[in-house]
Amino acid sequence: MNKNKILTLLFTVSLALNLSFLAVFAYKKIGQHRPVPPSEFKSDFGLKADQETRVHEIVRKFKINSILFKEDILDKRVEIVEELGNPLYDTEKIAKKTEELNQLENQLNRDFIAALLKINDILEPDQRLNMIYNLSRNWFFFHQRPEKGGPHE
Repeated sequence: MNKNKILTLLFTVSLALNLSFLAVFAYKKIGQHRPVPPSEFKSDFGLKADQETRVHEIVRKFKINSILFKEDILDKRVEIVEELGNPLYDTEKIAKKTEELNQLENQLNRDFIAALLKINDILEPDQRLNMIYNLSRNWFFFHQRPEKGGPHE
């Protein structure tokens, strides 16, 4: 009887340690997938207080809408990959899902341009030039360099 109690106790302690190890592992895994809060809008356009408020609201609305689009885009990509993983995949189904994916990405791009146009209407001419320079630098990798012969010159 004593031997049974010791074995039961060892089994219980072992089980508890294993479950705690798995819980820590699962907690770390789950913690890695928490959504990151959207970054603050920071501009070096020299915005006035009223401009800052209006631009911040446009950016905030765009970010909220873009999160939804990005989730839908990811879902469509997963659907395409899952269909490709099927040994008897249907090319028409893949083509349809690809078209849906393209429509979502195009709408996201149209919304981005619409947000830029709204911001552009708020800015003064010198602020617009600064915004255009920053966009071109980040989108097209244009950089002001003293030397000639860069990748886009």
